[in-house]
Amino acid sequence: MIKVIAQEVELNLTFDQVLALMGQLQPQEREIVRRTLMPSWEQRLEGLLARVWSRLDESPLSEEDIDAEVTFARHTLHPQSCG
Repeated sequence: MIKVIAQEVELNLTFDQVLALMGQLQPQEREIVRRTLMPSWEQRLEGLLARVWSRLDESPLSEEDIDAEVTFARHTLHPQSCG
């Protein structure tokens, strides 16, 4: 149950009731709510890159490791066209 306080009026709403309220909004109002709740793509990208860099710091890859994986993938996907 979600507790909402608006203009000193307290409401306890279920998730379904919140969804029903959202359905009553105009499309541009729903878009405002969506943008407010969703982080921007820049924030999501920064978070993703931070996670990738931290994993690389924990388990660094050498150029040789990368080359070996690429060669293996090429041979696996296209065995007839690789040497």
